[in-house]
Amino acid sequence: MPAPVLPVAPVTPWRMYAHVSDIPGADYKGIEVEAIAIEKDPGGKYFCARVICCPEDGPLRMCSVYLREEGGGALCIADLPTKEEAFDYAAKVSQARGWQVKGTIYDLRIREVPGKGYLADPREPGRFTLDPAKAALYHSAIAKDDLFVGGPGEHGRWMPWFDASNHSVDRASEKDALLSGVFAAAMVAMGPSAPHEGSSDAVRMREMLKSVVECNRSDRLVIFDDVQRCVIQETLDEDRFELSGHESDEELCDLILSAAPDDLFREMEPEFELDLLKAFASESGTAAINTAAANSPLVVSVAMLPAIHQRLERNGIESPFAHHFAEEVERESAPAPPA
Repeated sequence: MPAPVLPVAPVTPWRMYAHVSDIPGADYKGIEVEAIAIEKDPGGKYFCARVICCPEDGPLRMCSVYLREEGGGALCIADLPTKEEAFDYAAKVSQARGWQVKGTIYDLRIREVPGKGYLADPREPGRFTLDPAKAALYHSAIAKDDLFVGGPGEHGRWMPWFDASNHSVDRASEKDALLSGVFAAAMVAMGPSAPHEGSSDAVRMREMLKSVVECNRSDRLVIFDDVQRCVIQETLDEDRFELSGHESDEELCDLILSAAPDDLFREMEPEFELDLLKAFASESGTAAINTAAANSPLVVSVAMLPAIHQRLERNGIESPFAHHFAEEVERESAPAPPA
């Protein structure tokens, strides 16, 4: 653990030893990993570090790896920006020295809510986040189901923070892997009744499973409320899209990006449009739209995504899609070549 009071903010990644083999073995009995919060003291002169055991201790700044001394003290040997890097480094030290990896980091829990991600740290802008690094962290001693009765996390579930994944990373691959696993299991369960792999029946069965899996997975993205979803479905269905009515919010985002701005925003009430823009700019909306843009890069040049980006900025909402148009902005701001 870093010193509780620091003259300057710690910079990650930091390692005390250049090589794992340099880490001393004598006088130590174990290795531990902790989630660490850093903030300035009331006077604003020093930085205070503490182990996170509840949301009030945050926000998470880094994960520290340290050696537990025989006498009970601790020596910090690394400050790393993510839990994955911290666990990886601790595992290497454990393998080299034969020590078990411990720490209260294993006692931390986060609240996963179906379709929304995780309950966010109180200092984050939204109630929910797809990134476990931005989630509210609770020690297992206080992580009880009745903690959120009547609140946004009432219908969620507790899960170990160290085991939580980032729902906004490579969602397309995650979805395909999940569907493939369910499809393979279904084929095995059907035994001799299963369609031949690669046949039209197998393809149709996989497509049928797709909507069922997506609607029931706990980490599916819920971007729109019921009214917004209904308006979007009706609007797209009136134009050139034929909807089944069972499209997930991610699939609706795929379709929206292929539409013209007038298909969606035509005659829309300003207040409704603002709420819809906020949904697009939410973590869930951003993840869905960026995944759609990565799968079909041509949609970036279609009018809809630029229109959403411009409308967000006109309404004073920071656009999470600005990076798609960075090169275009650079070209427009570049000085004209000499005649």
